[in-house]
Amino acid sequence: MTPPESVTRRELLAMGLTGLVGSALGACQRSPAVQWLAAATPAASFVPDVELAITARPGDASILPGASTEVWRYSGAVVKGPASTVQPIADSYLGPTLHFRRGQKVRIRFSNWLPDPSIVHWHGMDVPAAADGHPRLAIAGGADYVYEFEVANRAGTYWYHPHPDMQTGPQVYRGLAGLLVVSDDEEDALELPTGTHDLACVLQDRRFDGDNQLVYSTTMMDMETGFLGDRVLINGRPRPNWALATSAYRIRVVNGSNARVYKLAWSDGTPMTVIGTDGGLLSRPVSQRHVTLGPAQRSDLWLDLSGRPVGTTLELRSEAFELSDAGLVRGGRGMGGGGMGGRGMGRGMGMGSSLPLGAPISLVRIEVTRREASRPRLPERLSTLEPVVPPAAGAPVRRVPLTFQRMQWLLDGRVFAMDDVARDETVVAGSTHIWELANVGGPMGMQMGHPIHLHGRQFRVIGRTGGSPSNTLRDGLVDGGLMDTVLVLPDETVRIQVTFSTHPGLFLYHCHILEHEDMGMMRNYRIVPG
Repeated sequence: MTPPESVTRRELLAMGLTGLVGSALGACQRSPAVQWLAAATPAASFVPDVELAITARPGDASILPGASTEVWRYSGAVVKGPASTVQPIADSYLGPTLHFRRGQKVRIRFSNWLPDPSIVHWHGMDVPAAADGHPRLAIAGGADYVYEFEVANRAGTYWYHPHPDMQTGPQVYRGLAGLLVVSDDEEDALELPTGTHDLACVLQDRRFDGDNQLVYSTTMMDMETGFLGDRVLINGRPRPNWALATSAYRIRVVNGSNARVYKLAWSDGTPMTVIGTDGGLLSRPVSQRHVTLGPAQRSDLWLDLSGRPVGTTLELRSEAFELSDAGLVRGGRGMGGGGMGGRGMGRGMGMGSSLPLGAPISLVRIEVTRREASRPRLPERLSTLEPVVPPAAGAPVRRVPLTFQRMQWLLDGRVFAMDDVARDETVVAGSTHIWELANVGGPMGMQMGHPIHLHGRQFRVIGRTGGSPSNTLRDGLVDGGLMDTVLVLPDETVRIQVTFSTHPGLFLYHCHILEHEDMGMMRNYRIVPG
């Protein structure tokens, strides 16, 4: 079956017809309509404190026993600045962790040695439009792109990944992602755990064939629901064992999965102590039974093992939840039936996955193997956040419905076009706005939770209404800090307050279920000078 020439690649994704040309990663094609722009060149007036070379290239990694797995990966080198700026993660296909300090001027030369066009997005960072990784800036294989920006973000856990149009999902899935950690004086003064006591925990689910090769699908079901893997990797490895000491640890958890939502908890019922979200530290620690983390969201956890005897074991888990709490719903029921943690759900969301959304998962096993003399202290006050200013009476609120129409997910009834910006998507630099994200779904009860990501600026969640009162994922949300991605659960309406960047230009907002983004659940917004 050959689709007519008038059908676009995006329409094929919406209809799921791309599955006809294969479900392997190699079957993904790029749109011939995209005009790949020339690479940026260094500015003579910009004098960097740090200069890096980042390269994307094909490679392989030992992930499962037996044959190695073909992946795409980032590598990095320091051209100028502290050698500690680039720190590879041992035995992982993930890109190196980049360490920046607030106020540093950074230049990064990105070299694309991939067979397809790509570009890098510095997720969560407030950077000029030319450095944000918009898909219109994607460069062809063999080309370079130069990023220049001053680190304006406060200390926190950020990340970087590709952002080409209609290819973000498969490129991230192949392995292109890495952590970006920012430090500053405010955080340094707290003396939080550092070095070997500051741990990364990047969650990514993947599906493998019998030869240990990654499998990716663009069938209609996988595009509608988001692609789910059969197993969850931590920092590129399946269920690692961490040998830790009787001390305190900071665990930077990043949901790097294409579509999976996690309900994080400790196996022994110890409350989760959250000290940071997407945009850095909370004002005060938050303690709760579990933590809900949608795709692209981050959570910094404090784990105090100082009172545990040597030999103690503990697991970080994703607990079971109802499919309808976060998943595709038709007529109020999860695909394949209700059922907690996958019971009675058939194969649930991600029909090719044997690990349905909401199934319980053991992520990391921790064993206390040695004694350290330490008296860890978690400060009662962590940081100073700008207060949320209640909107003035009659202040305009931009409502953005999240809908399912014409076999695809949409933002405000619109689909992505490379340069298209509506009047209500144009804002003045430095202005403060209220956006209302309304998850209204579509015909026949089509409904799904959406993690909505705003490029270029952190925001505050100021209200959450609607949704099911029995939704256990809601109890795990941490909305009190700075965010760049907010999980809008089924039937919910979430209000965010954002003070837009002072950098003018074209930026993006989109669903961070990457298959939804590639389908077109993404829009531009433009910042204009005041």
